[in-house]
Amino acid sequence: MIKRALFIFMAAVLFCGTTATTWAKDRFALVIGNSNYTSTTPLANPIRDANAFAGLLETAGFDVTSALDVGQSDMRKAVNAFASKLADKGEDSVALVYFAGHGVQIDGANYLLPVDIEVERASDFALQAVRLSDVMDVINRIPSKTRIVILDACRNNPFEQQIEKSQRGLARIDSAPGATLTSGTAIAGTLLAGARAKSVPKGLAVVTAPPGSLVVYSTSPGATASDGRGTNSPFTAALVNAAKTPGASIETVLRTIRLSVHKSSNGKQTPWEVTALTEPFSFFPGADGVKSDPLPQKSDGQWHHELRSMSAEEAYDVVVVQNNVTVYQIFVSLYGDTPFGEIIRGITERRVEMYSWFHALTLDTPEAYEAFLKRYPNSDLAHTAQTLAERAEQRALAALNSPSVLAIAAQSLAKPVIKEIVRKVNVPGPERIVRVPGPERIVEVPGPVRIKTVVRTVVKKVPGPVRIKTVVKTVPGPVRIKTVVKIKKVPGPVRIKRVVKTIVKRVPGPVRVVVKRVPGPTRVIVKPQRCRCRGQRVRLH
Repeated sequence: MIKRALFIFMAAVLFCGTTATTWAKDRFALVIGNSNYTSTTPLANPIRDANAFAGLLETAGFDVTSALDVGQSDMRKAVNAFASKLADKGEDSVALVYFAGHGVQIDGANYLLPVDIEVERASDFALQAVRLSDVMDVINRIPSKTRIVILDACRNNPFEQQIEKSQRGLARIDSAPGATLTSGTAIAGTLLAGARAKSVPKGLAVVTAPPGSLVVYSTSPGATASDGRGTNSPFTAALVNAAKTPGASIETVLRTIRLSVHKSSNGKQTPWEVTALTEPFSFFPGADGVKSDPLPQKSDGQWHHELRSMSAEEAYDVVVVQNNVTVYQIFVSLYGDTPFGEIIRGITERRVEMYSWFHALTLDTPEAYEAFLKRYPNSDLAHTAQTLAERAEQRALAALNSPSVLAIAAQSLAKPVIKEIVRKVNVPGPERIVRVPGPERIVEVPGPVRIKTVVRTVVKKVPGPVRIKTVVKTVPGPVRIKTVVKIKKVPGPVRIKRVVKTIVKRVPGPVRVVVKRVPGPTRVIVKPQRCRCRGQRVRLH
């Protein structure tokens, strides 16, 4: 009996070792931890966080490369070396990058800070930090089926005072000589005149995940994360603990982390991710592989019914795990007057603001930034929106004054068109309790229909003015007269008859020039948003 038990134990050990060896062939990780910043207060946990997570990855069969307390040059070299290492590993490999340290958002771009950065003004970040988008570009060129980026890097900006001091009193750049701006695009100095716009954005901006990739933030976009008072940060401590679950998919792990960190921080920190993974992934797949646990797909009505059947605290846990703006809004409509409702309302409003900011950055036009500023004039992103709007104006002016040989000067600047879209929809009123004939029969029926007015802001591109385009093509020429003389034989005594006849037919004429009208360049239309919902939830589209 003892021999049999020993045999089973040894077989299990050999199986685990074999599995880890198999994983190590196609799993690679770069782990960066920056704690000891030279020009600001050091962080206590990033190096400990990096070591703890690297240990977990090694146990999970990853080939781990660690880079601790690295400057800008060494950070860039580490990322490039990691990409080169995976260049010939094939599509079945898994590439994971983890960063712990300071991360900031400047002018709409996210930066990971090396330990040797020295900042006196906002422009220093572009020269001395490492842009997240550059890291993503390098990682996305790796021919791997799965690419994961995890950022425990959203602490408060340590250089906030330097940035505010350098941005105070900045003058607007003058336009090019002779150029004029279309009415409505001169935003800076007019839209926010007299307003105290905050100049240093909080947290990181929203990013997109290319197919096959996953990006994880230790907190929501536009929010800050805690370094923690324990051995590790709250996020990394929860990550290391949850990732050990055999067979748990990474989506399940992240949902577990989100609820844990959210509750331990009293709602101040809610991890967030954007995923476009095409293959299942688990840190420890287990004997039965990865256990898929997809989020339920439910209609708004189903969520409303389900959340209403729970207590406020139970529903609170459910919506935090879902981390969906629509589900958050349904929760607020049901439990908005509770302490839980106040927390979720704050998360929802900030999330919508950050998505609006993401769309403004994507369009990158003066009109898009103007729409954001009108909606969020007191946002911590307002100063950045002003700056980027001015840059967009300058680009448009440069195009207007470009040499005619580039065929750009004929294109007028986009003219903002402000239009309100008012749509009335019927929404169910509160349920009523109705008594019906019969012994103690009480049923719930929908209440009277109420009218909800929704005013949306729409920013879209529409065809520009008609331009004249010269097209040279071959077309039929005018009809010409052609005379044909034929000699033919006719019945009877042999006679020669001369027949002359005129044939009128169309033949190709000379090439003519045809001028036609074709659609011009697209313009941007901005439609502002208002909402008069009387407490009703507005669903974003």
